[in-house]
Amino acid sequence: MKINSIGEFGLIERIKRCVTPGGSSVLIGIGDDAAVVEGRPGLYRLITTDAFVEGIHFKREFATPWQIGWKTMAANLSDIAAMGGTPRWAVVCLAFPETMSVEEAEELYRGMDAVCSEFGCSIVGGDTSLSPDRILISITVIGEVEKKKLTLRRSAKIGDAICVTGDLGGAQAGLDVLKEKGKTDQKVVERHLEPTPRVKEARTMGEVAQIHAMIDISDGLSSEVHHICRESRVGARLFAVQVPILPDAKQVASRQGRSPLDYALNGGEDLELLFTLSPVDVERLKAHLLSNTGTRVTIIGEIVESESGVVIVGEDGRERELASLGYQHFRD
Repeated sequence: MKINSIGEFGLIERIKRCVTPGGSSVLIGIGDDAAVVEGRPGLYRLITTDAFVEGIHFKREFATPWQIGWKTMAANLSDIAAMGGTPRWAVVCLAFPETMSVEEAEELYRGMDAVCSEFGCSIVGGDTSLSPDRILISITVIGEVEKKKLTLRRSAKIGDAICVTGDLGGAQAGLDVLKEKGKTDQKVVERHLEPTPRVKEARTMGEVAQIHAMIDISDGLSSEVHHICRESRVGARLFAVQVPILPDAKQVASRQGRSPLDYALNGGEDLELLFTLSPVDVERLKAHLLSNTGTRVTIIGEIVESESGVVIVGEDGRERELASLGYQHFRD
């Protein structure tokens, strides 16, 4: 059996069956944005890791070493944010081709350190190695979260409002702009190369509302909705007209002959937060988040019974199944 016959998420499910479950100190193992283990009194410790391969996750023709460092570290910090936590420490393993210069390596680390410093995280170690032909990056981040503020994918409740932070579609639009020659839509390019993890927003949410389920939008909104529904054993009903799309992304989509909604649903790498909570808490959370972080929250749908499936109501008012078409490694 080849991996592309089951895809990335199918492979993860099989890996779960190959490893020994953790002991009593492990609350959450494989399957969420981060593992959750017992920490200091009153706290859980969060552990997340990501691997990045040149040519798959980034291209040096599109990004500076500083931007590569920023983006790869930001993706890990975003996983900690999705659990409601604070990133504390990071270890970085890097494999460089022998053609890599010392200055490029230093800039890559400066990019990682810049985003770490913004959110109170420190790079405390790692390893370096020789790679035959491309940069390979593996980052592990350890964070902490108060036990009462931990957010998981599996706790969405029927009747919950489904919300997102910020605007979607910018990262995918930015990638398309980078592929175009001579185009300089700076805002979407920055969204793609220098995304901001919503660490502050996640922490602020926990101050005023009980978030039932949360995930960061790294693989695309459609995929992340399915993740929450599968783990929570519920369905979802989204409304296309309510999905917030970055205005600049709409302009790029028009030029590309693509649907702006497709950018938002399936583009990925926006690093916004998708979450569910009781509808009675939404307005208070929206006002608090906007005043404290400047970030908007938008209701895009509702959690429904699992039998109803995962659907989206189009701009024409017609309901259709929402396919999980976000990015997935090994997709056939």
